[in-house]
Parts: sequence; structure tokens; C-alpha cells
Amino acid sequence: MEYEIIFYHSGKTFEAERLLDRKLSGLHLTRRLSAAAVTPEELADQLSGCLSRCNIIVIIGGLDGGQQSTDSILSMILSAQGDSLHCEKLLDEEDNPAYYICAEQQCILVLPDDPAVMETMLDKRLLSVLKEKYVLGDEEQEEVPSMETVTAALQKDLSGLGQNTSDYHARLMAQQQTSLNRLRLLTLVSAGIGILLLIAAILTAFL
Repeated sequence: MEYEIIFYHSGKTFEAERLLDRKLSGLHLTRRLSAAAVTPEELADQLSGCLSRCNIIVIIGGLDGGQQSTDSILSMILSAQGDSLHCEKLLDEEDNPAYYICAEQQCILVLPDDPAVMETMLDKRLLSVLKEKYVLGDEEQEEVPSMETVTAALQKDLSGLGQNTSDYHARLMAQQQTSLNRLRLLTLVSAGIGILLLIAAILTAFL
């Protein structure tokens, strides 16, 4: 499954991407793309595009409490949508906020522009939320054999095929030899019977 990132008034983009890639890869999530927005209109456009492409969106930054802050914009969205959206607000020990918003199969994570706080929020609640919602990280991953393993197996199969072919030819030769021996025996028996009949005919003529 894929996720996308929207940076909103965020400056630590590289560190945030590395952190999310490391944390979410444990749930078998891969980053599809990252985008940036600096105005509420751009944030709305980016969010609309992300929601049309994937189910998990991470918004990073803008949690400063101002009129154009991420939490203010999300508050207006939640007010407009009523009960159709579920929202949770998380606070760390220093009251830094983070949000989790979900509706049906889609969810939005809103994280502060601080990798250390992001990691705390993810470990504290958000990773388990994603895992529970999407049943991620529990499936047994199909093991992909290495090229060496495939080659060794192929060589074994080919050698086995050669051995089987040799065994088949040996059995065939043995069967042919047995048939030939039986034919020779039948010929000898037939010849012996013929000789006996000839002797019997001669004796009958003289008697």
C-alpha cells in the first residue's frame, strides 16, 4: 500500500521523509510522492489530489494555531463534514499536537514539523492506528528466492532429469534384453519340438 506526503509550511522535508520511510516501511507502506503547499488553497488542492490517488495521506507542518494553520483548516473541514469523519487529537508531553482523521478506507495524519516529535507521535499511537485500520504488517511476506537458489534448483532438476533419462534407458535396454532372451528361448524350444516331431515321424515310418 502507498502513502503520500504534503508539506505545509515545513522546512525539514528531508528528515521527515527519511523518518516516515523508515517507520512506515515496517507496515509495508511505501511513499508514492511528496508535494508542498504554502497557502490554504494549495493545501486543499494537494489534499484533493492525494485523496483521489491513495488512502493514506500525511500532512507535515503548519500546526502553529494561526488562521492559516493546518489545524484551523482541518477544523473547518471537520465542521463542514459533521459526523462523517472521525478525528483524534494527540498531545505529547510538551503539548505538541498531532491529528488522525479517517473516513471509510481513507485517513489523514497531521504531524508537526519536528522529526523527534513526529517519531514520538508515531510510536505512541499512530502506527498502531494504521496497523489496526489496514491490518498492516501481519501478513507473511512471500519469500523471493535468490538467483543462486533458482540456479541451484534448476541444476538439480536438470541433473535429476539426466539421471532419470539414464535410468529409463537402462530399464528399456534391460526389457529389450529380457524380450530377446525370451525370444531365443522360444526359438530353441520350437526347434527342439520340431526335432522331436521329426524323430517321432522317422520312428513311426520304420515301425
